[in-house]
Amino acid sequence: MSEEHPAMDGTLAAWMIDACPPDEASRVADHVASCPGCSAEADRLRGGAALLAATLEPPPPPLRAAVLSAAFRRRPPGTPAHQDGDLTAAYAGQVARMNGLLATLGAATWRAPLPGYDSVEALIVHLTRNDSMFATDLGLAPVAAGARPRDSWHEQARAVLRDVSTGTRSLDAQVRLAGTSPAYGPARAALVQRTFETWIHADDIRMVVGRPAEPPPAAHQRLIAELGIGLLPKALRAAGRHHPRRTARLVLTGPAGGEWTVPLAPGDEPGRPDVTITAAMEEFCRLLANRRVPAAFPHRAVGDRALAADLLAVAATLGCD
Repeated sequence: MSEEHPAMDGTLAAWMIDACPPDEASRVADHVASCPGCSAEADRLRGGAALLAATLEPPPPPLRAAVLSAAFRRRPPGTPAHQDGDLTAAYAGQVARMNGLLATLGAATWRAPLPGYDSVEALIVHLTRNDSMFATDLGLAPVAAGARPRDSWHEQARAVLRDVSTGTRSLDAQVRLAGTSPAYGPARAALVQRTFETWIHADDIRMVVGRPAEPPPAAHQRLIAELGIGLLPKALRAAGRHHPRRTARLVLTGPAGGEWTVPLAPGDEPGRPDVTITAAMEEFCRLLANRRVPAAFPHRAVGDRALAADLLAVAATLGCD
């Protein structure tokens, strides 16, 4: 650029590669059209850009695989990548909903049976036990059992929330995950699991008292879905239903919906999908909780339906009961 146009220094080069905001790009274009010197400079820069494009070499074939492999080691597909504060807020929200629900129950309801549990009281004792396991792995002292299961559960949940809300707790540490089979994961995954289990058991209680089910907020649904998706490869292998070098594409619809590419065996990198499964995100969360029968689960599968059947069957085992 000539000294008569110092304001254009650098801006012209940015304009040549479409890096200027629209209003600035318009001003530069008008200036170039009326200024022979800047027009010539633009031609020179254009020639250099063309030369760079002509000499561009494609990356070596192994590079893509190496980058993807490093990325998957850093964060496996489906692993939630959320701020820890979001996870804490989600759990706090579900604890508040559950506590409000329990406050409305009469003595007869506490004794009422429900699927999988002798009574609502037994369900809350079970939930408290899983919360206590997480608290113990965080290094917290267990909360003493009180006369009322609701009080014991609420105090235990509040103790966990107080600890993880300080911002000083690392949620990378490995802890036990609740479920029928022994499993470990980072504390942030266990925190999402606490959100998941608190919500689904509150819905179990709503069913007993004849109240409508309440879906969790969309952001909570996404946390739950991503947790389950991240667990799927290892769970498929544990169930003997894994498929090395096969991939599923999972499309979950709804306000927080999205798409996930899931390797159907642990350690594999996702490839071209062999099957695409489309379902509502809320329904998928209920499937993860084993509140939906896999064979009757509302979904659409395009591709290898046998792979879809295995994925859905194993997904239904990832709850905390």
